[in-house]
Amino acid sequence: MSNSDKSTRNKRPRPDPVPPPGSRQTLRSRRQHTAEPKQAPRRTQAERTETTRKLLLEAAVKLIRKNGFGGLRTVEVADEAGVSRGALMHHFPSKHELVVAVLTYVNEVTFTKSTRRAQLARHDGGDPIAGVVKDAHDFFFGDYFFIELAIAMSDDSTRRLRLETQQFVRQTRFSIEATWLDTLISSGVPEQLAKDVLALTLSVVRGFSVRMLIENDPEHFSRLLEVWQKIIRQHIQDSSPTRTKRRT
Repeated sequence: MSNSDKSTRNKRPRPDPVPPPGSRQTLRSRRQHTAEPKQAPRRTQAERTETTRKLLLEAAVKLIRKNGFGGLRTVEVADEAGVSRGALMHHFPSKHELVVAVLTYVNEVTFTKSTRRAQLARHDGGDPIAGVVKDAHDFFFGDYFFIELAIAMSDDSTRRLRLETQQFVRQTRFSIEATWLDTLISSGVPEQLAKDVLALTLSVVRGFSVRMLIENDPEHFSRLLEVWQKIIRQHIQDSSPTRTKRRT
């Protein structure tokens, strides 16, 4: 036997290197991770119900703003929300129940925003005067006041609706106004002066919003509201003690 044959026979194939502990498991885990992507958790029935209700309410708000209360059609609400007529009837069997739910929904949203804004105005560096004017603007130029105005301007068929929603509307508005009154007083404005400033501001902004129905000029009203803020600040300075003037 030649030396070349001996060398060939003695050269056995080397075994594959043994992977370090845990490497096979890591590789297997990577393959599984790649092959089986994680799926988002399925929503519960309550979550799906809440989503559908919110879509319907927001669609109704949009259509009332567009067509008025008298022009609201439940079929159009379902189409706008992207749900079936049956789904609409399941959540709101009548137009009356739909509108009551809309007013309740918008009322809750308004209350949350106003309360949060008043709380921020109390912090260091907050501006309660600007906050009061901004909050009044958002309410009287927003969805809720427009819907209430549209209902009030409709015929006697909405009398039941007005009576049904009047109570919680009043409670919410009085609560928001009381919060802003406390905010003004905590900033150093005397109580009676704070009451006057708040009442006058609400009346002025409400008048502007009604004026928008015949004169749609948002820039003009924004400029007038800036002027009103200057008038308020000057009035507070002229009517308050020296310590309050410095704080305001």
